[in-house]
Amino acid sequence: MTYDSGRNDLAEIPTSVSPSALGRAWNWAREELMHTLGRPAGLERAINSGILVPYPMTPPADTFWTRSVSAWNSWLKTSPSLFFLARPYTLDYRKPDADGELAAYAMPCPEAEHLIHEEIIDDFQCDISLIKGMSSSKSEHYDIHDIDELAVLHRPGLAEPVTQAHLQNNITYSGLRHERMRFAEYPWTERRFYWLNEDGAHHFSAARRQACLLQQSVPLTGTLYRYSVNAAMAAALCKKWHLYVIPKEELFGSFYNSMKDFKTPFAWSALPENMHDSMASNVELCIVWLERDNGRANAVANLLAASAFPDFGEVLALLAKGNERDSLLAG
Repeated sequence: MTYDSGRNDLAEIPTSVSPSALGRAWNWAREELMHTLGRPAGLERAINSGILVPYPMTPPADTFWTRSVSAWNSWLKTSPSLFFLARPYTLDYRKPDADGELAAYAMPCPEAEHLIHEEIIDDFQCDISLIKGMSSSKSEHYDIHDIDELAVLHRPGLAEPVTQAHLQNNITYSGLRHERMRFAEYPWTERRFYWLNEDGAHHFSAARRQACLLQQSVPLTGTLYRYSVNAAMAAALCKKWHLYVIPKEELFGSFYNSMKDFKTPFAWSALPENMHDSMASNVELCIVWLERDNGRANAVANLLAASAFPDFGEVLALLAKGNERDSLLAG
């Protein structure tokens, strides 16, 4: 009677594991141990390997157009996530569930809702010299620093000659819409007062320049949208959250995977519009929100800080002091 020991089948079973497989298993076990000890090892790996890299916020060109004004007044009015699109001032919040996934929740953010106060002033009156910016024009794509340069550079026939008669022609141009002019006051900008125009940009620029050269007062009347910063809400945001800026491309890539493995909740949002020029920098940025009362979130925040990711809390603190653009972004 012949007994088949089955040695041929056993010979097909690998007798060794490749060094690369052993290395992966060791790294996985090490990261799991570090995660258990409260250290975000997976995020460390993503940063050290160059997958998740810090990028500075790149402000747009300094022009007199509103496209150079950080739009704090509309920040978070629209949720960045399509799932929460209809809910203003809501964060896309991700929290570990029973299955180890990061479930999505809509988290209201009342501090952001009350960060900027809008006051509408009817029958606002000022001299034309007060207005140092405007919202739109066919020439808006030009990076022009001074409002008076617009007509000189692109409609010199409106800028010269500098006479009372020519000033009168410019200021009475129908496109200025004197019966319904609108203005905005942004206290976090250097220029502060802007004309929210629909037409007549070149005529306005020429009239303003001529009025200043002639030392002629030109009164304007309209509706002013005055914005002010609630410093208490800025402080409340910074007290509740660590806020760091990361490349949006890695938000639901290496960062999300790291937070999932580390079982750490986080939220995210967009930057205020016009704060970062993604075209010039070739990278889109977003904000990750980490709760200060969560130990694992604190560990993540400490690592991001040590790895030189931009601290958005500093931006909020400077906004509250009125120095956001001059002190941080311009530097």
